[in-house]
Amino acid sequence: MNDPVAERWISTWVHLRERETDLVDGWPLVHVGTSSRRTELICVDPGVRELEALLPHVAGIGDAMLTVVGTDLTGYCDLSLPDDVRVDRDDETLMTTALVTAAVPAAPDGLTATFETDGPRTTYRLDDSARVAVEGTMGIQDGWVTFDAVETTPAYRRRGLGRHAMTAMCARAAAEGATHGILAASADGRALYEALGWRVERQLLSLMGVAQTMQNQTVQNQTVQNH
Repeated sequence: MNDPVAERWISTWVHLRERETDLVDGWPLVHVGTSSRRTELICVDPGVRELEALLPHVAGIGDAMLTVVGTDLTGYCDLSLPDDVRVDRDDETLMTTALVTAAVPAAPDGLTATFETDGPRTTYRLDDSARVAVEGTMGIQDGWVTFDAVETTPAYRRRGLGRHAMTAMCARAAAEGATHGILAASADGRALYEALGWRVERQLLSLMGVAQTMQNQTVQNQTVQNH
C-alpha cells in the first residue's frame, strides 16, 4: 500500500471495531458486518484503470463498499460507473492531529459525562438522564487514537457539545499514551476538526453496489414516469 496515513487509519479503525480483514487483489477487505455495510474494500490511489477492475467486487451487491483514498480523487470522481454501482460518499476526508496533554474538561451544566471501556473501545457520553446528548467512540493503537461515530443528538446541536466531546476524548487519549489522532471526517465534521487544529491529509470516495432489486425498482419508477 505504501501510504502511512491510509495504513494507520485502516489499522486503528479495524482495531477499534475488532474486525477481520482479508486481501483482495492486494487491497484490504474489511469485514464491517453492519446492517448497511457488510464489507469494505479499501484501495489507495490505485489508478482509474485498476479501480475499474475492482468494481466487480461490489457491483450488484447492495451491502458491499469500495473506498478510494488519495490526495486528488478528481479522476476517480469523473469515472462513469455501471448501473450496478453508485457513489455513496464523496465528501469525506482523512484528518490527523498531534495530541497534547490536558485535563479532561468538566461536563457542561445539566449534563453528566461518562467514559465506558469495552475491549479496545472507549465510549464518551454526555446525557441529561433522559437521553444522550452526544456520544463518541475512540480506540488507541501504537500511540495513535482514532475516533468513530461522534454524533450529537439533533436537539442538542449548536451548543458546542461536539467540540466538548472531542476535547474530552483527546485529553483522555493523551493521558493513556496516545500522541497522534486520526479519523475520517464528514463534510460537516471537517469544519469542527479544523477549528480544533486537525488537518486534512487525504480525500475519500466511497462506492456501493446497487442490488438487483433496487435496479429493478429504479427501472419501474422511470417507466411509470415516462407514461
